[in-house]
Amino acid sequence: MHPLLKQTLDIIAIERKAAEYDLAFDSVREVVSVFGELNLANRLFEEIPETVAAGLVGDLFNLLAWQTTDNGSAMTREVETWLREGQDARKITIALSLDVYPFIDAHEMYQVVSKIAAANPEIAERCQALITLRKASPNG
Repeated sequence: MHPLLKQTLDIIAIERKAAEYDLAFDSVREVVSVFGELNLANRLFEEIPETVAAGLVGDLFNLLAWQTTDNGSAMTREVETWLREGQDARKITIALSLDVYPFIDAHEMYQVVSKIAAANPEIAERCQALITLRKASPNG
């Protein structure tokens, strides 16, 4: 793993236990500078070992949204592809841990996430919570 990425994940792991992030924002900004924004979610997924907790990777992706020029829009579209494919449990877990609703179209999200829930009982509760939250939101 790239040393900057390891350092950033270490900082996030420490600061996620605190009330707010501080050093993580600067470190994440540097990740964007070094890695660039093109295909960022997929490239980082390949770079980060499976031994790193999916929740920590999700936190990294959430912070990256604040540092990319499109506020994480391209990364969100990338992880939506992961959900549509529905083949990689780690990718699915990371995608479902993001602070944004996947898919611009709520109906598409319901279809894809419902399919994932049916095929993956261990994350069905998270899928249902996401659907419920989206339906309750003003744009749901």
